[in-house]
Amino acid sequence: QVGILDVDLCGPSIPRMLRVQDSAVHQCDSGWVPVFVGQDRAIALMSIGFLLERPDDAVVWRGPKKNALIKQFITDVAWGDLDFLIVDTPPGTSDEHISTVEALRPHQLLGAVLVTTPQ
Repeated sequence: QVGILDVDLCGPSIPRMLRVQDSAVHQCDSGWVPVFVGQDRAIALMSIGFLLERPDDAVVWRGPKKNALIKQFITDVAWGDLDFLIVDTPPGTSDEHISTVEALRPHQLLGAVLVTTPQ
């Protein structure tokens, strides 16, 4: 089971890349239910793109609001038992990176793979 967490809050592209941009996120007893991708539903996806009225709406938030949403995406989403969590972050070195690492710290991850580009 794979989870994809799109924390590129100002430019959420993963829903469009996986062709589920018209999907909606619902609530359950344990939080938000991610959008499941594919017939086998093996990919669980959470993105701010699902929470916007229109996919091209701008998200102009500063640190505290971004940090709170990222923490909520990690702690308040019913991810289920995941083998891998892929996190898509924005380019650069911004709040999203630090907030994601801090929010994941209590979960005792076995490891991480970081993929960067030379820009």
